[in-house]
Amino acid sequence: MAAITEDRDVRFKRPPEGDLHANLFAPPEDATDRRNTVVLHVHGGVWNRGEREFFDDRCRALAARGIPTATIDYRLSGTATYPAALQDVKTAIRWVRTGDAFDRVPDRIVLVAHSAGAHLAALAATTQDHGGDLAPDDAYGDASTAVDGIVCFDGPYDLMGAEPGGETADFVGCDPTENPDRYRAASPRERVTSEHPPALLYHADDDEWLTRRETRAYRDVLACEGVDVELKTPPGDHWFFTEPPWFDRTVEHAVTFVDELDD
Repeated sequence: MAAITEDRDVRFKRPPEGDLHANLFAPPEDATDRRNTVVLHVHGGVWNRGEREFFDDRCRALAARGIPTATIDYRLSGTATYPAALQDVKTAIRWVRTGDAFDRVPDRIVLVAHSAGAHLAALAATTQDHGGDLAPDDAYGDASTAVDGIVCFDGPYDLMGAEPGGETADFVGCDPTENPDRYRAASPRERVTSEHPPALLYHADDDEWLTRRETRAYRDVLACEGVDVELKTPPGDHWFFTEPPWFDRTVEHAVTFVDELDD
């Protein structure tokens, strides 16, 4: 089989706080052709740390199966507060949608994300094409920020119960008692409508960082709105999907998820 093509450190946005980059992974020419879908990966790290390289191996695995993939930067909370990181994810979506990333305009875009990145992916899915302060300020015209599906690992979907002075407050930009409406606006579960795209959610049995109850509640809200949603609760900790056997299993689940979007 021909090799995957990697293009690293590709700049897609230039906010005042510093350039944002992506790593791109294009499928081999002889791979099964799923090039009509692009998968964007959003790393975790409590909104204040983490690197796009976290998802490099998963990008390679999906590219080997015929799906163009990318893993992206976003502004961290030590640099800028909400909604900056969300705007950056939306810019990456527009960048891909215009064809600038992979030299072709995809039919579909899917977000795959972990932890704080899963929160951003879900928030992008619940605020598709919203204007105002959520609209990205970038060079990609009026391209849509809508996505066609999300795959989320162990994310927080409701920020309303956050502790004052913690890392969530650093991300939102204030304590919950100071501006509860801002926390509500930053909570995907509070924004769900029937327009939400299909979702594949995971939450590990032994996650020591986040409770499964929150993911189940998000799943329930999506289901009540008639959204196509599935929740898997595998054994393991917050990083269960990075090791065998769940690395390969979750890659195959993602491929199936993409293929079913075509049906």
